[in-house]
Amino acid sequence: MDVFILDSLLRRETVLDRFESMIWTERYSAWGDFQLVIHSTIESRSLLTSGTHLTIRDSTRVMVVETVINQDDSEGRHLLNVSGRSLEAILEDRIAHWRLLNSSDPWDNTGTPYTVANWIFTSVCVDGRLKAADKIPFYKTGSIYPPDTISKTDVPITHNSAFKTVYESIKEICEAAGLGFRLVRNGDKSELRFDIYSGIDRTSTQATSPTVIFSPDHENLTNVSELNSSEKYKNVAYVFAPNGYRTVFAVGAGDSTAGFERRILMVKADDITLPAGTPLQDALLQRGMDELAKNRTVSAIDGELPQTSKYKYGLGLDYNLGDLVEVRTDDGVTNRMRISEQIFVSDAEGDRSYPTLARDLFITPGSWYAWDSGQAWDDAVGTWDEV
Repeated sequence: MDVFILDSLLRRETVLDRFESMIWTERYSAWGDFQLVIHSTIESRSLLTSGTHLTIRDSTRVMVVETVINQDDSEGRHLLNVSGRSLEAILEDRIAHWRLLNSSDPWDNTGTPYTVANWIFTSVCVDGRLKAADKIPFYKTGSIYPPDTISKTDVPITHNSAFKTVYESIKEICEAAGLGFRLVRNGDKSELRFDIYSGIDRTSTQATSPTVIFSPDHENLTNVSELNSSEKYKNVAYVFAPNGYRTVFAVGAGDSTAGFERRILMVKADDITLPAGTPLQDALLQRGMDELAKNRTVSAIDGELPQTSKYKYGLGLDYNLGDLVEVRTDDGVTNRMRISEQIFVSDAEGDRSYPTLARDLFITPGSWYAWDSGQAWDDAVGTWDEV
């Protein structure tokens, strides 16, 4: 695996093809990160300084060197341990707060999650409405990715950016709405593009895009590990503000949720200072839903893609972050999974890639979603019940 050092115009300048190991992780709705271990020499120390921009072949993501540790390992080798985060982390260094304009009003915006998240990025990082110095260099409008086929929610939200960073605000909105965000490099054209996106449906329940199905029968996903955790799960939020409070329920919960099923989250919303009334209750509802979205059950699968797999990750290839794919088990159960992150590993054992898949929909045999859409209805085997 080749690592490219970018010049001041984000063009590939120097290639690193000899190193001890590297882990490179790209994520759907968070910044990515990397760790590179390379022999410590005058050249490597001069190339890999803090602030250096890196990319890898066939990737649109840019990583930024943040930490460099020069040390000897147990075998006496002089090594550099270099790490950092992807370019999305720059959004943590931008404040989304209207009071920087000396206004006493909070910076509120109402619209769909997609439009509100884009508005925050554009206002701060493109238009420089708070400070002209906040503008991100090399930014160009438009996406280099194909259009999404997964629908985005059109339920409006009102977002209050009360003393949050752009990163916190956008991540909060995207996680609640099932969206992702990315700040990517457009080849060697000295351009950066920003997207709020939902991905492409590549399951067998659609007929627009080629399907991507991971299955033991297909021998295209090995060393599988599955995680299911409800440790942080909450389904009832009590949201308190100076002028009122509201009880907010997660999807599937309500007043009848009781006993062992009732999982309560306390939310302190001192920054919501609206007077008592409908606008306050709407703001408390949104804050409660945002916080509950951060405390959902976790269900994910990690697996290694063999180098012989026909499915390739990347722009214009078989799947990308945010896409919906299928994972089929030996017992006939199918899961619609979202690609939440992609990990690349290069070390003494060779190059490998690992998708992390977060469960989107669990499909049981005999349900509507389990029916093969390529079959004639009368020929379908089994008894079919509505989900």
